Amino acid sequence: METVSFFTFLEEKITEILFQLFFLAVVAFLLIFYGVDTLFVVSLVILFISIQGLFQWCLYRKKRNVSQHIIDLVDGLEETYYIADVLPKPKEFQNKAYCYALKKACKSMNDEIGKITEEKQDYQEYVESFVHEIKIPIGALSLTFDNTKNYTLKKETDKIFQLVEQMLYYARSENTEKDYFVKQLQLDEVIHNVILKFRHSLMERKTIINIHDIENVIYTDEKWLTFILSQIVQNAIKYFDKQENKLTIYSQDNGTNILLVIEDNGCGIKASDLSRVFEKGFTGSNRNKANATGMGLYLSKKLCDRLGLKLDIASTEKEYTRLTITFPKGIVHNFSE
Repeated sequence: METVSFFTFLEEKITEILFQLFFLAVVAFLLIFYGVDTLFVVSLVILFISIQGLFQWCLYRKKRNVSQHIIDLVDGLEETYYIADVLPKPKEFQNKAYCYALKKACKSMNDEIGKITEEKQDYQEYVESFVHEIKIPIGALSLTFDNTKNYTLKKETDKIFQLVEQMLYYARSENTEKDYFVKQLQLDEVIHNVILKFRHSLMERKTIINIHDIENVIYTDEKWLTFILSQIVQNAIKYFDKQENKLTIYSQDNGTNILLVIEDNGCGIKASDLSRVFEKGFTGSNRNKANATGMGLYLSKKLCDRLGLKLDIASTEKEYTRLTITFPKGIVHNFSE
């Protein structure tokens, strides 16, 4: 926000200034009328205007400094609804009334924010509790179908499990810092566990898997990274559309970062949709048949940002989709707010 100029300040006081000039003109006329030397009267008028101009300039500088101080306070606050508590106390009667109204409004808003935050926390705890409870019978069903080699029912059960897991991570995505444990990880172990998780779906789609150069050490949370990779692999499987489906996973070390690349040869993404794939609920104009929710890549991007990682995507329609996760080398990441 720009500070008010001196001329704008004078425009706001135009009524007061016009009244003073009118009063000055009347006094000057009376002095001349009663025989006071005209040159002397003109000198008095010039002196009065000069003093008044200097006074208004000093008043403007004072108010401008106070205004700039308030602007700096507001710009420096992350939670601006606390502004009423840090504003300088006003001296003018009218400004005191404005300040009182602002404090009342901020208090009301803070109370409402506290109420909403508490309700959100209660809901999140309920969702987490529900997901933990329902994962047990779903896992038991999946194991039963696995033992009986009923892979059709197992696949459907796994879909339910993945959706429930997605619900859990979505509920936790706002408070990742409360549920993480950053440690040194072997990238190849994490990737192999994710591939093992989707082995039946990959075999069903007759996928050629090419994994190489992934013997790297990274620092992040294993559980959150596993979820992110699961969403990416699940997306790749969902959009396979060729007789010979391929999934390629490899890493690159550029000296400062470890780049993990996951590439598939599925239906790809339209160029017009590429900039929106990380938006919540966005499924793309060529992906409707896959019953997409538009949450997988959205959550992956959101969690990568909070983990201090970078997630990029490149794609050509009907050719490939490539996602790249960038891990800062040798750094334990701080979670983003």
